[in-house]
Amino acid sequence: MSALLVLDHEYLPVWAAQHGIEGGAARELSNHPKVLEAVQEGVEASMEGFNRAERVKKFTILADEWQPDSAELTPTMKLKRRGIHQKYADEIEELYS
Repeated sequence: MSALLVLDHEYLPVWAAQHGIEGGAARELSNHPKVLEAVQEGVEASMEGFNRAERVKKFTILADEWQPDSAELTPTMKLKRRGIHQKYADEIEELYS
């Protein structure tokens, strides 16, 4: 199983400062090795209760912030699957190649 992950753009700079990472926009921070390591640990920890077939094995961190009433989310924060598939087709293809 694969996943597209979106980081919290309000919390990301706070987390980065707490871990000695200075400045940087969300796009840069989302590719920082410490951030990638922390996300990997979080994904693994959250998957512990799942069987092997259900676990997320590959993921991509998206630097974009998903806002309500956008291509990705409805005004009530539900996923717009068609919009996500269209906008992130390359990222999804890469996860499964």
